Amino acid sequence: MPKIDASKYGSVSSGFESTFNAARTTGATAVNQSVASNTTVSQYFRDSGKGGTNYKITRFFCAFDTSSYSSGYTISNLKFHWRNSAGTTCSPAICFPAFIIVKSTAQGDADDNLSSSDFYSDVDFSTAYSSSTNLSTSAGDSSITLNSTAITAFGTDLLKLVVLQYGNDYANAGGMSDLTQKMNANFASGSSGYIPYIEFDAVVSGYGNDVSGVSSDDIASVNSVATANISQIIGV
Repeated sequence: MPKIDASKYGSVSSGFESTFNAARTTGATAVNQSVASNTTVSQYFRDSGKGGTNYKITRFFCAFDTSSYSSGYTISNLKFHWRNSAGTTCSPAICFPAFIIVKSTAQGDADDNLSSSDFYSDVDFSTAYSSSTNLSTSAGDSSITLNSTAITAFGTDLLKLVVLQYGNDYANAGGMSDLTQKMNANFASGSSGYIPYIEFDAVVSGYGNDVSGVSSDDIASVNSVATANISQIIGV
C-alpha cells in the first residue's frame, strides 16, 4: 500500500480558560513538527479546583500533499496513522479517550506552519473525515479509518485534517463533570516514533481493456502513453 508522510503537522492549544466557549474558540500556543517522544496533540480538559473551573483544548493538525495519487487512480482504504504513546489517557478511568477527524483549512498547501489563529477558524466542524474512535491508552502504532469525504478531498491534491476530542470539543458541550481526555503521540523519528502518515490502496483508473490480446492488468502504457491517460484506442 502506498503511503504519504505529513508535509506539515502540529498542534494548537488554548490557554487555561474559565469558560468552555473561550477554551473552544481561542488559540494560544502552536507547536510545529515536534520531535518529542510523548507529547499531547489533542485533548479536552475540565477541572473545577479551588481556583474555579478551568478548561483547556488542544487540536492535532496534519497536511498531506496527495498530488502524486490525486488523479489517474481510484483510492480506497484510506487511513491516518500515528505512533500512540502511553500518555494517551482518560480520567475518570471509566471513560474512553474518544476522538474524531474533521476537515482542516490550515497549513496552506501543506507548506505552512500552524499559528494560534488556526485553532478555531481553520477547523470545519461540519465536515467529518472519520467516525468517533476510542483510542488505546497503550503505546504503539495506531490508525483511524477515513471516510469517503476524506477520499474526495484527497483527489484535490491536498488532504488537510484535524483530530478533535469527540464528546466535548467536537460536540460543542462543556459538560458538568471534570474530565481529561488526552491523545499523546511519539514523533521521535530517530528512535521509537515517526511522522504521521496516510496509507491507502491506489488502483490505476485509466484504460481498462485488453490490447492485442494482452490483459489490461499487465499494461502500464500504450505507445508510451500511460493507461491512466487513455480513454480510447483508435476511436474504440
